[in-house]
Amino acid sequence: MKTCTFKEPVRIRLKELKNGNKSIYLDFYMGAGRREYKFLNLYLHPEKSKEDKEWNRSQMRLANAVKSQYIIRIQNAEHGFADTEQSKNINFIGYCNDIIANYREKGQKSCAVLLDCAAKKIIRYKGANVTFKQIDKAFLIGFIRFLDNECRYSDKKQTSGKKISDGYKVALYARIITVLNKAVREGLIPKNPGMDIDPQIKPRLVQKGRSYLTMEEVQLVINTPYRPDNDIKGAFLFCCFCGLRYSDVRKLTWGEIRMGPDGLPQIETRMTKTRQEIYLPLSANAMKWLPQRGTATDNDRVFSHLPAQACHANAPLRTLIKKAGIGKHITFHCSRHTFATLTLSFGADLYTVSKLLGHTKVQTTQIYARIVDKSKRTAVDKIPEL
Repeated sequence: MKTCTFKEPVRIRLKELKNGNKSIYLDFYMGAGRREYKFLNLYLHPEKSKEDKEWNRSQMRLANAVKSQYIIRIQNAEHGFADTEQSKNINFIGYCNDIIANYREKGQKSCAVLLDCAAKKIIRYKGANVTFKQIDKAFLIGFIRFLDNECRYSDKKQTSGKKISDGYKVALYARIITVLNKAVREGLIPKNPGMDIDPQIKPRLVQKGRSYLTMEEVQLVINTPYRPDNDIKGAFLFCCFCGLRYSDVRKLTWGEIRMGPDGLPQIETRMTKTRQEIYLPLSANAMKWLPQRGTATDNDRVFSHLPAQACHANAPLRTLIKKAGIGKHITFHCSRHTFATLTLSFGADLYTVSKLLGHTKVQTTQIYARIVDKSKRTAVDKIPEL
């Protein structure tokens, strides 16, 4: 008789910490190559004494107990036996806090901050004792209306203030939906109630034109002297000629710039946002804005003097743009828009530009094609009537 084998959906893993301890976390296999991780706030100590060994055994017993609970939840959900009686009383805010801690453990600071803000809005909306049982379609529609009337600084006990932006509402609501989707995958709830809400009701961002620089404006930035004690100008212009996101150019190391099969330089990296590997050819224009490598190793960052977050790079960038005499509202991400519009303007096809930007769908790149078409119309209309 053949022995049946199956892939365990949850496994215990250990992460080495700087202090010598090991953090215990669960590795969830979600299928189709997707994985998720949950840190348990359980730690193993270096085994230097009998007490250390006993401590480690107790921590592993707890970890295995939690692991078993998750496996039961996942298997019940797969066979339609989700234990809703048990899961409906789980505190939603506590569940969010676990995910926030997981984000921080993995260094995903922006995700942690945004979910923390969303959780605080839920607390203002219905209190801190919200359970999964309470979160249904009506609850979420009420939360959307609550956000419509919420002020940006209301968490600081101000009774009035500027209403939160549409983009912020979209981001907060999306974080709550992400949490509910995770709860479905873990077998805590049978369905995400947000799936039943009319798209017209959900927070939406009105599509605005994307700011970018023309070739003439890029030349103005190049000609404008700027402080040599940071990498803002160099990194921004480098991205104008290669299209990297801020998160990717900030973490770019010298070892990720290699010679391609054609003997020319290219970037080989994994994008922070999509986790996709890309191979990005570097033009002579892009190479001009790389700093001197000196004695830097392959593991050293190329642009080592960039702020941790893009929002902190935008203020000095705006100073540079203003100094160059450009009146547009330009953020660091506009370098990516600039790369897309310039490559399309100079004859690259939409599919190629889509791959250079790392887009998974060509439709995402089509907005740049519309920008280029509009620019062509503007250029034609500049010809005086004879």
